[in-house]
Amino acid sequence: MSMSSLHSLLEAIKGRGQTLASVEGTGAASARDLVYLAKAVEAMVGADALLDLLDIAGRPAEIVVLPSPGTATITLTTDQVSRDVVVLRPDQGAYTAIAAILVAPSRGWAAVFDNELAIPLRVKTATQTDPVEIAPGRKGWLFCDGTVVDHVFDVAAAVAAATSPLAMRGDLYVRDGSGNARLPLGAASRFLGSDGTDPKWLLPPGRPNVRAKYLANDFIARDGDDNPIPGGTAVSLTATPRLGNLITNAAVFPDHANIGIWDADSQSCMTSIYRGMAAVFQDGGLSVWGNSNSGRNGDPNGSHWPHFQPALYRTTNEGHLLGETLTDAAIKQIYGNYGTTMILLENGELYATGYGGHGQQGDGTTSSKSFFQRIVFPGDAGPVRYVVSTCMTGPDSSAAFYALMEDGDVYSWGYNGYGQLGLGDGTNRTMPTKIAAFDRNVQCIVAAGASYGFAHFVTTDNRLFGCGYNGYGNLGDGTTANKAAPVLIDAGPVVKCANTGYGSFNFAFYIKADGKLYAMGFNESGQLGDNSTTSRASPVLVSNLGLTDPTKVIDIWAYGARYGAGAFALAKNGQFWAWGSNVNGQLGLGDTTSRPAPALVPGVENVSQVVSPTTGISQATQYHYNNVMILRHANAADRIARRNGYPMTAGWGGAFIGAPNASNPTTAFKYVGFPPKYHGRIRRIGCSGYHDGTGNAEQDAYALAMDGTVFAWGPSSNYSLGDWMNAGSICPQPLKF
Repeated sequence: MSMSSLHSLLEAIKGRGQTLASVEGTGAASARDLVYLAKAVEAMVGADALLDLLDIAGRPAEIVVLPSPGTATITLTTDQVSRDVVVLRPDQGAYTAIAAILVAPSRGWAAVFDNELAIPLRVKTATQTDPVEIAPGRKGWLFCDGTVVDHVFDVAAAVAAATSPLAMRGDLYVRDGSGNARLPLGAASRFLGSDGTDPKWLLPPGRPNVRAKYLANDFIARDGDDNPIPGGTAVSLTATPRLGNLITNAAVFPDHANIGIWDADSQSCMTSIYRGMAAVFQDGGLSVWGNSNSGRNGDPNGSHWPHFQPALYRTTNEGHLLGETLTDAAIKQIYGNYGTTMILLENGELYATGYGGHGQQGDGTTSSKSFFQRIVFPGDAGPVRYVVSTCMTGPDSSAAFYALMEDGDVYSWGYNGYGQLGLGDGTNRTMPTKIAAFDRNVQCIVAAGASYGFAHFVTTDNRLFGCGYNGYGNLGDGTTANKAAPVLIDAGPVVKCANTGYGSFNFAFYIKADGKLYAMGFNESGQLGDNSTTSRASPVLVSNLGLTDPTKVIDIWAYGARYGAGAFALAKNGQFWAWGSNVNGQLGLGDTTSRPAPALVPGVENVSQVVSPTTGISQATQYHYNNVMILRHANAADRIARRNGYPMTAGWGGAFIGAPNASNPTTAFKYVGFPPKYHGRIRRIGCSGYHDGTGNAEQDAYALAMDGTVFAWGPSSNYSLGDWMNAGSICPQPLKF
């Protein structure tokens, strides 16, 4: 029998009993009838009460409808909170209230509240000040102890805690300062430990100065966990750990943002240090090694071999005084060229050693020195962000230096024969001087040209400016007249630029937001890529690239000068393109035919770096041994993160190729051999070079592995490989610091 039928039967019996009890006369009920009736009524009352309980138990959840806009406070009854489930449902209309308020009876109860509203639900007693909140669309199990409402079990918190951020194989679930977090799997050489506060993947303990963080002339800063620091264009009046900028503005650069493109990362494509290299270590120290010409190693003894943590001096003949406090700041950048080395500390202080004949040491003199001494900037200059010079492209000491400050200003000093300092004249400067054309609005500097130096500047509004030598139109302002102050080249938006050149044979490129690549300057070998050999004083579109979405250019590298000059570009689809001189097969196209327009490099994709020791300062074959080394990756994700790279080489078949029995020339890019644990585990590459014009040439190569190991190979003279035996090698050898 159904519950409703039982209810109907009881009601009928009760009705019949009432009728009998009210009849009088002969039809009236007898005493016995009344006794039976009383017993029946007693039984029915009990059954009715039982049915009421069963009815209550069988009722659905208590439904409470909250009228819009949700501002009304609803007071619940004892009967309502006696339900196991209380459902809050919306009515018609929009809900603009901050939260729905329910006032519950101040008695003992427990129930699950299901908030179907689009606003939070807050439940409390009449005397309670801090209600319990249930988020929109969530449930909460609540109880009242007669005074306050609280969670029996916080469902929302439990669900949030149980929601795992683990996304990839090897992820760990940890608790750090921000709460529950994902800790990605660490590198193979690291172990799980603690920094005293949070769990971290750490390098195994070892001797100081054994694991490198940067090679010289690296413009991508990294944090303590070895992750790239994006940089940013915001003005800062204090020192920051940033160097170059990762392109992140998707509104301006939709094809370049957040895909691993850095604005200052094309500085070291050519010879960066003369017969040697330098490295910054994980503990903030450094080592400089190789030829000590002009004192560039910072060693007063004049030695060529590797040395560590060079001393810092306040004057030419004395260390710092008793009362002076030296900040124990780690080194964030080491910058080297033919005759000068500079170290930039994390506190923004800049120190220099080496050649100073034109004021390059920034100390107010024209003297060279063989020890690191601090460069003093004007009092209102603030800390230095990074430093760059025009002499990364060949054996020339006539360098102009530029310091990009944390606040976006630019200071310059050194050689100024063609106005490359941007100060409005041709006078050398022996101390840093502010370029007046800029007012806290520069985000990137790229320079080249050696004594025929020139520089390009990208401002925070993404415009391109240039100054200095312009004999072949390499500035791109439509003339071949030198510019002693920065002039506007392109109103933008400009992504980045790449400069190169030596001995007046300068050329340059820049990428615009639409993915098109523009070139200007010297073009004797077709290095501008416009399908001609005509030099250009105005920017010309590089052929073939940027005309379709897959071929939009996202990165650019240039190298060489008059001879052996060329360029490489990375397209949006990951393809790698090359053009220019190819006399030794250095373009990697499988032949020695030069290309005046971009050609697709076979078998190479996802390149993050290109370096070359080629100076191209003479036509004699023995004087411009052309080599190129690239760092490619297995996929775009590794390229973006600058991890797990594979060095490849092409060109003149010497020890630089990094392989036994290398063909000469090597006309296709070949993988450099590494020990098994380092195959595909290279983060950064570098090079150095030497040419004496008599058939002797030394092109040395370097690679920084993910675990901080530095490899070197090539010929060795004056300890250029950093090897204490001063021995050359045709395959990568780990340096023993």
